[in-house]
Amino acid sequence: MRKQYLVILALAAVALGSRPALAANTATATVTATSAPAISITNMGVLSFGWFAKATGISGQVQVTPASVRSVSGGAVLGSGVGIAATFSIAGQPSSTYSITLPSSTTITNAGTLTVDNFTSTPSGTGTLDVGGSQTLRVGATLEIPSADPALGFFTGTFNVTVAYN
Repeated sequence: MRKQYLVILALAAVALGSRPALAANTATATVTATSAPAISITNMGVLSFGWFAKATGISGQVQVTPASVRSVSGGAVLGSGVGIAATFSIAGQPSSTYSITLPSSTTITNAGTLTVDNFTSTPSGTGTLDVGGSQTLRVGATLEIPSADPALGFFTGTFNVTVAYN
């Protein structure tokens, strides 16, 4: 009986090994890619805090919002002029969203140095390009006026704003 099982197993192994191979099948997939224009940002106007003065020995702040509204706090006093938010033109792939990165602070100089911080923007954090592929970005900030009297005159400096597709 044992020989019969071995013969049957041997015949089964031969039968399985001698089966014709199954036919192979192939499918084709399409590969696509779409090139979009690079996102760009162009400065269209400066951030201006206008004229200010300060009370002796008291620090203060001048704020300009993205809507160009100017206000003061602490020992700061507004002089003539208006606050103007910086304006940027963003361009790229229509209806695309993008992220906005503002600086944490920058300095402006004359005979001394003043700090500009608390940058805010409209839109804030992210934006969406319109169907024509553009959007206006407005940026405001806070000018920090130290308790020590700053130098008199015109202060100037720069700051960077970065945009990137999401």
